[in-house]
Amino acid sequence: MKKNKVKLVWGALIVLLILLAYILPYTVLSTVNDWYGSFLLWGIIGVLIIIANIMVTRDWGK
Repeated sequence: MKKNKVKLVWGALIVLLILLAYILPYTVLSTVNDWYGSFLLWGIIGVLIIIANIMVTRDWGK
């Protein structure tokens, strides 16, 4: 039962990060005119989503 809760938390984190990837560039970073503002944000969020996906699927073969 504990593993399901942990996977649910990681899944919720993935959903939250995806929402932040859409919302933040158009709200908080809307005043940044250079391309690297959103690119840096999307790069960091992408790495965090990859880590969360690894955590969700790490014991999939068991």
